[in-house]
Amino acid sequence: MKKKHTQKRDQFGAHAIVEAFKRNGVEKVFIYPGGTIGPILDVVEKETDIEIICPKNEQGAGFAALAYAKVTGKPAVYMVTSGPGVTNAVTPIADAYFDNVPMVVLTGQVGTSDLRGKIPVKQRGFQEVDTVDVLTPITKAAWLVTEPTELPSVMEQAFALAREGRGGPVVVDLPMNVQRAVISPRIVRAPAKKKSKSLPLPKKQLATLADWIVKAERPVILAGGGVIAARAERQLRSLADRFSIPVTMSLPGMGAYPSDKPLSLGLCGYVGSRYANLALYNADLVIALGTTLHVRQTGSVPARMTPQGKVARIDVDEKELDHSRVPLDLKIHADVGEALTALNALLSKKARTKGKTTAWLTSIEEWKKTHALVPEQQRGAYLKPQHVIEWASDALAGDVIVATGVGQHQMWVPRHFSFSHPERQLLTSSGHGTMGFDLPAAIGAKMAAPRTKVLCVVGDGSFQMNIQELAFIAERNLDIKILVLDNHALNIVAQFQRQNWKSHPATGGKRNPNFADIARAYGIDAVSVPSVRGAKEKITKALKRKGPVLIHCEIDPQEDILPMLMGGKELNDMNSESSFD
Repeated sequence: MKKKHTQKRDQFGAHAIVEAFKRNGVEKVFIYPGGTIGPILDVVEKETDIEIICPKNEQGAGFAALAYAKVTGKPAVYMVTSGPGVTNAVTPIADAYFDNVPMVVLTGQVGTSDLRGKIPVKQRGFQEVDTVDVLTPITKAAWLVTEPTELPSVMEQAFALAREGRGGPVVVDLPMNVQRAVISPRIVRAPAKKKSKSLPLPKKQLATLADWIVKAERPVILAGGGVIAARAERQLRSLADRFSIPVTMSLPGMGAYPSDKPLSLGLCGYVGSRYANLALYNADLVIALGTTLHVRQTGSVPARMTPQGKVARIDVDEKELDHSRVPLDLKIHADVGEALTALNALLSKKARTKGKTTAWLTSIEEWKKTHALVPEQQRGAYLKPQHVIEWASDALAGDVIVATGVGQHQMWVPRHFSFSHPERQLLTSSGHGTMGFDLPAAIGAKMAAPRTKVLCVVGDGSFQMNIQELAFIAERNLDIKILVLDNHALNIVAQFQRQNWKSHPATGGKRNPNFADIARAYGIDAVSVPSVRGAKEKITKALKRKGPVLIHCEIDPQEDILPMLMGGKELNDMNSESSFD
């Protein structure tokens, strides 16, 4: 246990902030240090048992915090200094915003006397930046606190708002003099009381949906990240299994229904399976649960996602329902977990004709056989990335968290790794699609679940965005396995460019280092897998070692993601032609 500072000290604004940490059960803070968050760090270090997690830059700290919040379901605390600390934090904050991840972000700021305010100059204080204006568009709220007495109330609002409804990041900008101001101990310890809001269940709409489900012959559930955020997997599976409804998932929804079950259709959308997209296209009822119906799920012709059927959508965000890209036949504004519990209760009282979906499920099984997700033809001794991921899925039995970067590997993982949340989780950057998410997210996952296996699957391009976090992994000796799929290209962009313009400037022929040697230089065990010969045995053995291990796999540089849904095409019209032809 950390030794506490025993000498009686004055109470500062920083104490009010740390008292809010204690009230809200904060166990770890993710930071990159700087002068303007020094007062808070001093109190955390000397007067609490809160662990300080300090990766190698602000982005690394931010993605680690984001992953920690996703795994624990609790708001993570992320702290950066002013100026470049804030601007370096923009990307992970945006990522949390678009993927609905609760974070309380504390940014240091110059003293109030040095703030530019409305004076028509660029800057008054050193490393001053207008944090609130910069971050407001990508946060649920952003405050600049200029009065120390406001700190308890603002901090309590920040934690409540980060959790409330559709989760997300909240920013509190803290001038140095506010953190260092001496204030009354009574003010420091006085929590602001705030009643949590609850949504009333729309019983009429739920009854309508129950009737539609009973009558449907070709139903499909589209499960999004909201199912996982609401911890509603059990309710979803009960609905699907009882009424034999196949389930497809968005990228953030992967694992809401187990990948290896017969009713699973896996990932849908532009790099989903052809059979998942055919099911959505031919359904007579789509039940969209906690999903934005993003263009990457529906394709770029949203009005034709389900041309012959009805679409019902349950979402906690009323604005998302009102501005849905896909036309909706039924809007249900509710927490998806509570709505599914009520829906299952309604359906338990209704009779359903036996075998109503038998013909539908038979069609889907035929599509699965006809359009199985298999690699392109073997070329020489090249490793196929799909096989590598399948081997990793088999080798890592039991509970595992998989963090990915962004690129082709990000799309091969949900296709070929078996997920079932919460035992087998996927952590990835969905809405913002950020390269470099991978390694820091794996760190955050390990901080949240130290006894769970953590696998980082990353492409050579994404890996080099935050490769410096190997140092943090080595320092903490974190048992993280890093699977690098190296095709010497930024190949998801290259594939898109080849398919549209027959060339791919600046994306291919990358001269990469030997990543195994890089890992060893950091003090991490590493294995090189240059070809298919003996690859499965090497990879399987490396994944079973203790401690951090990097596995550098040289994969086929001409392996595309196929099939793929192209722009302007409907879900039943996926492209299967190699971009190298």
